[in-house]
Amino acid sequence: MRILKTPVLIFIFFTAMIFIMQSCQKKHAVEASAIDSLIAKNKKTMDYIQIDLITINERRNEMKGQIAVLQKIKPDTSGLEFSINFEKYKGIYKVYNLFIENYDVIFNKVRDNEKQLSSLKNSLMDDKISGFDFKLAMNKEKGNVDTNLKNAETFGGRITQLEPDYQRLSSYFDEQVEGLIKQFPELKAVLEASSSTELEKN
Repeated sequence: MRILKTPVLIFIFFTAMIFIMQSCQKKHAVEASAIDSLIAKNKKTMDYIQIDLITINERRNEMKGQIAVLQKIKPDTSGLEFSINFEKYKGIYKVYNLFIENYDVIFNKVRDNEKQLSSLKNSLMDDKISGFDFKLAMNKEKGNVDTNLKNAETFGGRITQLEPDYQRLSSYFDEQVEGLIKQFPELKAVLEASSSTELEKN
């Protein structure tokens, strides 16, 4: 009888543990599902910033140099078309600049949100957090995820949206700046100095 006693106790123990775990999972099914949805939403943030940073930085530097040249001397042929295109080009530069400046902030926030949500889920499943505190924590994490996602959509989404305009205006201003440098060789130094400033910062 003593030989059979230990295996029976072990069986009962593990059966009880499985029952308890299943009960906890069922008990917190709704809350756990809410956390999983927020985790998926947090991951979606990365979709908006999966853009080649090296290319974006090179473009930003090129635009900055060209804008500096064109603010010094405008082409003789400049008119309404030039003015409209120039304002658009400066706007694109600002968007690129904001994307570069905010990329690390958004990326790090995704990782931070991931850790916080994982920790919250563990606390929930282990019954280490009250219902009231869970609601407070969820509201806070939802706010963090929503804000970061909105920023990613704003900065990353605009880069994608502006791609056709960038391609068109980049070619347009390449010709304008090349023409000015041929006419005023001293402008080459302005172009190079302004283009390299951003590289030194990064």
